[in-house]
Parts: sequence; structure tokens; C-alpha cells
Amino acid sequence: MNIEKKIKILKKIKDSAGLHSPSTKEIIAGLGYNPIKHDFCFLSNPYATDIVVDYFKDYFSKKENIFNALESYPADQSYVGKNIATFEGLNSDYIVVGNGAVQAIEWVCEGWGLKNLLIPTPTYSTYYELLNKKYTFTSDFWLSENLTADTLIKIANKNNCDSVLLINPNNPTSEAMSLAEIQRLVSLLGDKKLIIDESFSHFLENYSEYSNLRKKLIFKNVTFIKSMSKDCGVAGIRLGYLYTIDKNLLDYSKRKTTWNLNNFSVLFSDLLVTPFFNEKYNLARLNFFKARAEFLASLKKISGIKVYTSQANFFLIKYNGKKTPNLVYEMLLNDGIYVRTMSDKVGLDNDYIRVAVRRNEENNFFVNSLKKYIS
Repeated sequence: MNIEKKIKILKKIKDSAGLHSPSTKEIIAGLGYNPIKHDFCFLSNPYATDIVVDYFKDYFSKKENIFNALESYPADQSYVGKNIATFEGLNSDYIVVGNGAVQAIEWVCEGWGLKNLLIPTPTYSTYYELLNKKYTFTSDFWLSENLTADTLIKIANKNNCDSVLLINPNNPTSEAMSLAEIQRLVSLLGDKKLIIDESFSHFLENYSEYSNLRKKLIFKNVTFIKSMSKDCGVAGIRLGYLYTIDKNLLDYSKRKTTWNLNNFSVLFSDLLVTPFFNEKYNLARLNFFKARAEFLASLKKISGIKVYTSQANFFLIKYNGKKTPNLVYEMLLNDGIYVRTMSDKVGLDNDYIRVAVRRNEENNFFVNSLKKYIS
């Protein structure tokens, strides 16, 4: 099969996946083999994944543990919520754990009965996919230099929005609003509701300050949503949560949680509260920060691209999409590098790709590969 035919197949697979990236399984099924050697598409911290892999490898070395994990029903979400709350420094009374952050997003959109959510673009698509046109887009908010609370509230008032979304740091631009502006945004809400999606918050270098601020933002009209897969590198476990003091929203969400988790997510939550995990996880974060800084320095040396400084675990890169229209497919088929095209993102186009931060050796491989196509 020649490369043109393979590219055609990959484009069809991407179209079928809609506004999200095709899984490895879908790509293998379409091509008949696995072309992915380096996954720069799906977002995680590989150093943290190593910790979880070692934990599961040890646990499942015993046959009875495998048997129990498969045969027994899992603990409910409140058990997992207490473990996550301990890890995140939250009050377990206000947390509801879902099968991934996507389930928590569904609960908030439905439970709050949102009529017109202000969505700063470009951003994560699940919110506007779920709301079925009950939203208003900003105009390129995240790629502007005006990341202020006043800007968002002004647009929300003008469009009669009943709610505002803030993904911080934002996906896919990797930018973050300052802590002072987040606090100001909450103070300006009035009767509007605010969703703060903090799925990438552990990649903030000032995370401890952010965590302290979050404790001050506990209001009935503010809900936090988080995916556990990004910072801990466990997307396959499907674990996320919402955090709010809104009793009605808590009650609504809890009614949706009958057997919504599995034993792998329960076991992972047990790991979060083990004495050794925090020490290892903090080291994993430091290793990641170092790798991110070195990756950025290498990318900035490539002429012909623009790299946006990241406060998350990925970089948004702008290049000449007209010159290399099949860049993402050629890198996958020729070099085994899987990256995320931004051609389907509201506010972006085929001139952008999103690239995950991996280990140094993988990051260096990506840089050398990209140079070939850009030059």
C-alpha cells in the first residue's frame, strides 16, 4: 500500500473520530498495523506513568489480586473521592468522581441546566459538543494578549450568557490566566455560573499558589472539573471529578454514579494516598518541568515555526500548513510520530499542531523529524 493511500485512510479515520483524535486501536484497524512509535498526540506525564506502571506490575504479580480485580464489584465513587480529595487537598464532601472528566462535564452541563455558556476559543471541544448550540464563542480569546476577567465578563454580558467556561491552563493553546485575574473573574460573576476546568493545573509551576487560591473560590456558582489522566498519565483508567459546594449539583451528579467506576480506578486511587507516592510524584513533576524547558528551547531554534510558551504538558505550534498540508500524516507514516492536527479546532486551522511533551530522547527525535519537513 503506497503512502498516498495510507494518508487517505488516516484522513477517513480522523473524520470518523469527529473533533477528537483517533485511538491507537482505530488506527491499527484501518492500516492493518501500528505505525505509532512515539505518541505526541495524547497528553500525559510519562514520568508519572512509570510510577503507576510499577505499582500495578507489583500488585498484579499475584494471581489472587488479578482474580479479585476482575471478579469483585468496585468500591463506589465516594471511596475513590476520599482518596482523590486527600491527594488534591480538597474536602471530600464536595467531590463527585466520574468515569473520566467527560462524565463530570456532562453532569455540570445537565445538572446546572446551562442555557448559554461562554466558551473562550480555541479550546477543548467536549463542552460545545455536549451543549448542542447552547453556548457562545469568544473570538480567539486564548491567542490574544488580553487574557482578562473584564474581557470575558463583557462578552458574557453582551451575549446574555448565564455561565462562563475557563479551562486553565487551556487546551490546546497551553496558556494560563493569572491567579489575580481568576480571582477577579469570580468576583465579577454576579449571578452567572463559572466552570473552572483544572485538568492541566499540576503543570503550573506555581501550582501551590493556585491550590491555595482554589480554597478561597468555594462558591455555589463555581464548579471545578479535573481529569486525572493528564498529570498522572493514566488516560486508560478513565478518572475525573467535579468539585463544588452546590448541593443540588452534587445530588444530581451522585444519582449518576451507580457502578460508574472500575477496580483499576479504585486501585489507582489507593496509590494516591500511599506514603511513598507523593515523593515519587513530586520528582516526576520536576523531571517533567526540566524536559518541557529543554523541549521548548530546542523547538525555538527551528526557523519557520512559532511555538507558544506552555504552562501545560504540550506545545501549540504554528507552521505553514499550505507548504506541508499532510504534515501530521507523513510524520506518522514515515517517522512513527503521532501528533494532533488542529484543523478541526474552532479558532485554529491546518497551520497548527499540538505536540505533547515526552521524555528528552523522544522530544529530541521529534525536533529532528520536524526540521526535515519544515525545511
